[in-house]
Amino acid sequence: MSRIVFTYIIPFLMPAAAYVLWVWYRTRYVAAHGGQAPKLEQGPWPLLLFAGAVLAFIVLGTTAMLGGDDPIGTYVPPHVENGQVIPGHLEPAKP
Repeated sequence: MSRIVFTYIIPFLMPAAAYVLWVWYRTRYVAAHGGQAPKLEQGPWPLLLFAGAVLAFIVLGTTAMLGGDDPIGTYVPPHVENGQVIPGHLEPAKP
């Protein structure tokens, strides 16, 4: 579950969260110093969603490139030995 949160949800929502924090800060600043506060409803929401999707794809691509096992080896699928389930794994290549 945490993998899904850190690789999909947080990167997707990060640009929108940054915009909401900026509007909140700017509204407080305008209230103290005068002027016109930005309206949250008139924000660049399509651009923020697009930026979130791009950021999520960057995180997924980086995770795919930097994570995982060594690609050289033999995959052994899950099987049962002596009544115990042995999970799938990669055996190193034999020289």
